[in-house]
Amino acid sequence: MKLVTKNKRAYFDYEISNDYVAGIILQWHEVKSIKSGHINIQDTIISIQNSEIRILGMDIPLYGKTSPILAPNYQAKKKRKLLLNKKEISKIAAQLDKPGMVALALEVYIARGGFIKVKIWLGRLKKKIEKKQLLKEKSIEKEMRKEAKQY
Repeated sequence: MKLVTKNKRAYFDYEISNDYVAGIILQWHEVKSIKSGHINIQDTIISIQNSEIRILGMDIPLYGKTSPILAPNYQAKKKRKLLLNKKEISKIAAQLDKPGMVALALEVYIARGGFIKVKIWLGRLKKKIEKKQLLKEKSIEKEMRKEAKQY
């Protein structure tokens, strides 16, 4: 498993509860672009429509060596279908119906066999107070480590 990209901001902004791993339907030049590290998942949205789960806003630029003739009218942020079982889709839909729940794409990685996978996590948005408390705890822990090194 080779990690391609990670949505670091989501770890700070959201409280994560469940995770799912999904395959994604891509074209050949998108796969080459992802394997070369050109992908952005910061502003992705995961939605469920007609019992299909789709990811919106995942930015995959056109691979550098691809001719524009082979990919006319290419859109880097188009809707892409995710591959999950119907049971998993229904579980995600049931949890998204709860107030405050959000589905996020946190990681994109290359699995065995060269397949590209997206890790989907369900969670809720943290409040400002929770974020400040987390930062305080980290700073206190850092100071404790610093003092322990001095002794």
